[in-house]
Amino acid sequence: MATKLKFVLLSLLGFIFFLVPFTINGESSILISHIVTFVNEQIFEGFILFTVACSWIVLLGTIIFTFYTSKSEYLNSVFKASPLNVFLRIVGSFLYLMVINGWFEQSAIGQAILDGGTGGTMAGDGGLLTTLYITFFVGILALPLLTHFGIVEFMGVLLGPVMEKVFKVPGYSTIDAIASFVGDGTIGIVVTDTQYQRGYYNQREAYVISTSFSIVGIAFAAAVAQELGFGSIFPVFYGSIIIVTLIIAFITARLPLKKFKRTYYENQEPKAADVPEGKSTFKHAYDSALEQAESTKILEAIVEALKHVISIFVGFLPIIMAVGTFSLILAEYTPIFDIISAPLVYVYDFIGYSTDVARQMAPASLAGFADMYLPALFITDSPSEASRFFIGVLAFTQLVFMSETGMILVKTKIGLNFFDILKIFLFRTIISLPILVLLTNILAAMNIISF
Repeated sequence: MATKLKFVLLSLLGFIFFLVPFTINGESSILISHIVTFVNEQIFEGFILFTVACSWIVLLGTIIFTFYTSKSEYLNSVFKASPLNVFLRIVGSFLYLMVINGWFEQSAIGQAILDGGTGGTMAGDGGLLTTLYITFFVGILALPLLTHFGIVEFMGVLLGPVMEKVFKVPGYSTIDAIASFVGDGTIGIVVTDTQYQRGYYNQREAYVISTSFSIVGIAFAAAVAQELGFGSIFPVFYGSIIIVTLIIAFITARLPLKKFKRTYYENQEPKAADVPEGKSTFKHAYDSALEQAESTKILEAIVEALKHVISIFVGFLPIIMAVGTFSLILAEYTPIFDIISAPLVYVYDFIGYSTDVARQMAPASLAGFADMYLPALFITDSPSEASRFFIGVLAFTQLVFMSETGMILVKTKIGLNFFDILKIFLFRTIISLPILVLLTNILAAMNIISF
């Protein structure tokens, strides 16, 4: 009975926490989003002090452990890193402290970094890092509710046949996809990486899942839709994102992907979801869930989650700060996106957009590689509803951007590098374009949007 309660109650709590929207103060969203809002509105200054302390610890700890080796293997695993990661951690931590404290604001370089469109987008009030600090801290502590107490096994067995046939991945991935779509793409990637390391996916499956379903969640999509003027047709906007994403996932699952093997992390035995002969699918799903719930100790799951939070605070967030800030500086202060996107002007011109609109759409189509919010900023003044809709949906279906999901994917154990992320971005962009041309024309013909 205790095991059944552990499975049902804790898994239910996980579903409620990550996947069920609640209306608080007139805003309908999942609990993580409400917690982010609460921290930003009620305890923002105290939380910023906490993040500043974290940045100092990472900055000094990384420098110290470059020359020092502790007797504690755990401390070594947290602070020691490759030369490139050491550099990025130090730079990212320093940049975060620089933006929060307004250092060097009188210098030209300081002004470029502290600008609201660069470092100001990444840190401080309303900054991306502020949201990520809260999301990761709360989300990863609550993550075992969703991954460790049986619901993954239960859903995996039930939905295995559908997921395997359509997307060639185990049914376990349903949880990852739902967590991304309804919650947050970064959480989806973390879930996938965690499950890969636990033997639920082989390397190829982990690649397909993390690069096909881990999009930015519905809350951020709603914010972008509002920015672009589509708040009133948000179901259509987000429905279009889902349609394009699922089509690309279907295609991705059938690519050769020679680099990503059908092998399991550290040669683990795979977690099987096959239904034994003579046993119903539901019964096997339920028994598998109880077995997992019984084998997981709550305290051990909490300790594991805390270690994961520390790892991300030290190894992920400073790197996101460094790469994101410099990517945004390139977008803000150089014509690089205009230059590399020049051929797309002719493409959009050919599709039927005016030359002026095409010139706005072209750089917006590639700016998402630096940060997902950049395309919206590039296109928000376009007089064409269709162009704003097209770019808004494209920014989500491209999936990877270097200020967040791209760097997180690189830091997983799945085996992706920067060039893999670039290839994913270009592939998803190329596949998305003709699908979105069709979708926008259909919606325009139905008078839902106008050219």
